[in-house]
Amino acid sequence: MFPYRTAVGCVVVLGLAGWVAAQPTAGERVLDAGETDTKTLGVGDKAPPLKIAEWIKGEPIEEFVPGRVFVIEFWATWCGPCIVGIPHLAAVQERFKEDADLISLTREDPNNTLEMVRAFVAARDEEMAYRVAFDEQGWTWQAYMEAAGQNGIPCAFIIDKAGRIAWIGHPAVPEFEETIEAIIKDEFDLEAAERKRAEAAVQTERLAAMQAELHEAWEAGDHERALSLADEIIATDPPTMQQWAWWKFESLLIGIDEPARASAFVRSLMTGVYQDDADILLRFAYGFADSLGIEEPDLDLALELAERAVTLTFGQDYRMLVGLSMVRMARQEYAEGVAVMERAVAVAPSESVRAYLENELEFYKMEQEMAEDE
Repeated sequence: MFPYRTAVGCVVVLGLAGWVAAQPTAGERVLDAGETDTKTLGVGDKAPPLKIAEWIKGEPIEEFVPGRVFVIEFWATWCGPCIVGIPHLAAVQERFKEDADLISLTREDPNNTLEMVRAFVAARDEEMAYRVAFDEQGWTWQAYMEAAGQNGIPCAFIIDKAGRIAWIGHPAVPEFEETIEAIIKDEFDLEAAERKRAEAAVQTERLAAMQAELHEAWEAGDHERALSLADEIIATDPPTMQQWAWWKFESLLIGIDEPARASAFVRSLMTGVYQDDADILLRFAYGFADSLGIEEPDLDLALELAERAVTLTFGQDYRMLVGLSMVRMARQEYAEGVAVMERAVAVAPSESVRAYLENELEFYKMEQEMAEDE
C-alpha cells in the first residue's frame, strides 16, 4: 500500500522512528529532565569529570577549563527527539564557539553500540558539527544522569565558568540557549537557578502523581478521566509534554476508535498551544497519513498540518517538505508530491541526506507514472 511506503520513508528521513516508538503508554513516567528521589547532583554542584571511552568526533576535552562554558548533551542513536535536535545543537555550537564547547555524549546499550554510533556520526558528519563522545562503561551517565535523577533524553547539562552545574534540562527549550548566553555575559544568577530547580522538583512530583492516576483510570476503563488528565498534563508545559499530546491522539484514534475526536483534538492544538511548533505539527501530519487500519484517515487535516509546518520554516527545512510530500502522495496527488520532494532535495543539508531524498524521489516518480498509466 503506497501510503505505508511513503510514511516509512518519512520516519527514516525525519528521525521520527524513535520519537514515535518512545511515546508513553498510559501512566508510564516519561518526564524530560525529571527528578527522582535518588538525586545527588544538582544546580550549583561541582561538575563531575568526564570518563570517555572514545572521542568519536572532535578534539578530546581533558578538563573543564576555568573561564569557559561547557555543555554536555546525553543522547542515543535510537532517540527520535535527539536526531531531530541535531541541527539545533550544531547551530548552538556555532553561535557560542568562541566561549563554549558542546559535547554530545552517549553510552552503550544493545541498540546503541560503539560501532552503531561511529556509523551514525560518520553518516551525519556535516550535520553534527560538534564533539561526540562515547561513555566509558556508563560512568559519565551515572555521574550525571543518574546522580541528577534524569530519566529522559535528550538531556543537557550546562557547566559554568567555575565548573559548576548551572542548568539541567531539555536542549530544545528556549532557556537552554538563554542560560548559555547569560553565563558567557556574566549575567547568570546561580542562586535563582537553584531556587527554580527546587520548584521544578515539586512540579515533577505532581506530574508523576497525575500520570499514575491517568494510568489507573485507563486500566480501569475510565477512558474519559484518563483523557482529561492528559489535557491537564499537557497544559503544565506544552513544549515538554508533547509526548502526552501524542498519547491522547493515539488513544482517541486507535485506543477507543474515535477518529473524529482525534481530528478535533489535533486541530485544537494546531490553532492553540502548538500553532508555531513545526516539528509537532509535522508529527501529527505523519500520524494521520499513516493511520493504517483507519478506513478514512483525515488526510485533509494532515495536509493542513504539513502545509503549516512548511510555512513556519519558510520552505527551507527539508524535513517539513518531505512530510508535505508524503501527505500529498498519501492523498494520491502524485504530481504535487513529486514537486514538493524536488524542493526537499534542493534544500538538503548534506550529501547523505540528499542521496536518500533523491532515492525517495525516484520512487515517487515511479508511483506517479504507475498512477497515470491506470
